[in-house]
Amino acid sequence: MTEITLLVTENQVNSLIRSTRKNLPNESCSLLLGDIVDREYRVKILKEMNNIANSEYSFNIDPDELMKVYQWASKEQLNLIGIYHSHLEGSKPSATDLTYMRINPVIWLIYELSESIFRAYILVDDNLKEVKIKFSTG
Repeated sequence: MTEITLLVTENQVNSLIRSTRKNLPNESCSLLLGDIVDREYRVKILKEMNNIANSEYSFNIDPDELMKVYQWASKEQLNLIGIYHSHLEGSKPSATDLTYMRINPVIWLIYELSESIFRAYILVDDNLKEVKIKFSTG
């Protein structure tokens, strides 16, 4: 079985880091929209979302805002391929993240501020699998 890969550009990564720093001390969150080709999840558009939890330990996206993005993505023929959020420390999904990963079976991209690293995960048959991240210049 081929490895699942998340393809993001350097510009997208820099955008996520900027939004994360802007939202400190709260967790930052964004939706990753794009397509999937041969188990490669290709991010085309980032949609920064408002963390209505206003928390440094969790995030929550306004359901109305979420529906608007789903509708827009559908019109643009894009899929929700991932959910991004930040952690002050630790890059593994929290127990809360795991609960929501079961509801939202897409890649979860986490940026750990204390170490300045990105890691990505997906649940496969309720088993947590790390996803390889490929950074491109395009």
